[in-house]
Amino acid sequence: MTTLTSRAGSLDFGPGHPTVLINDQLRVVDQTPEVLAELRANGFDTLLELARFGHRVGVDMVDILIGHHELDEVALLPTIAVAVHDEIGCPISLDSRNPQALRGALRALQPYKALINSVTAEASCLNELLPVAAENGAAIVGMPIGDVYGFPKSVEGRVAEAWTIVRAAEQYGIPREDIVIDAMCLASSAEPGSMRLTLDTLRALHEELGVATILGVGNAGFGMPDRTRIDLAYLLGAVPWGLDAALVDPATPELVPGVRAIDFLTGRDPWGERYLSHHRARQPGPKSEGSR
Repeated sequence: MTTLTSRAGSLDFGPGHPTVLINDQLRVVDQTPEVLAELRANGFDTLLELARFGHRVGVDMVDILIGHHELDEVALLPTIAVAVHDEIGCPISLDSRNPQALRGALRALQPYKALINSVTAEASCLNELLPVAAENGAAIVGMPIGDVYGFPKSVEGRVAEAWTIVRAAEQYGIPREDIVIDAMCLASSAEPGSMRLTLDTLRALHEELGVATILGVGNAGFGMPDRTRIDLAYLLGAVPWGLDAALVDPATPELVPGVRAIDFLTGRDPWGERYLSHHRARQPGPKSEGSR
């Protein structure tokens, strides 16, 4: 089980726990020139509204990706991470491989525990980012792309590169429970049949490494019409195979109700308490006498 913390408390995820949803829309690379100009002027209103929207929908945390050649990531990442946390109080995922930016953001978020997204199995990346995670008590997402298998097209290759990350992290004193491995969701339009490989990888990561798992399901429907429908189908199909957390677009129709339902069906929400709570919250309130 992996635990992150924030002003709202602790967020646990892993085998047997409810699926964690991570808002992936705070990606500067996907924003308009107007938003870039806003950020250059130290304005965060657009990103904060994206974070607020996800929170209203019911996602659990926020992923922040600020890397852009027109922006100073070292200065902006800590400031935006704190602004988002102060605004909605959820755990933060820092989507960066800039050690200086990560170090600043992790220190700014103290005493809370954040997630670094992500560390590959390449020696250069491990040597650069694992010390930052260890120094600041952060959890990490491991991306099983490495020096041996490159971008693995087999379960065995992905598990082998994941083991490389786990062993290196443990050498730095990062415990297994602070390691989340990405099973790698590919666009089915470009890689037909790749979902089964990812599903088998999810199961192997639970059974062989005992780590929590994550996917960026926004890749699933890439290149297809009505892509969020495909993304959601992928997400719901992956949970029974061992998916513990997913980077998602909060605007996906029926996202949270669907995930609450699959968690109930797969025993991640015993007795359906989370499902029922969300269902009741969505019901309209009682009408006043004058509105009947």
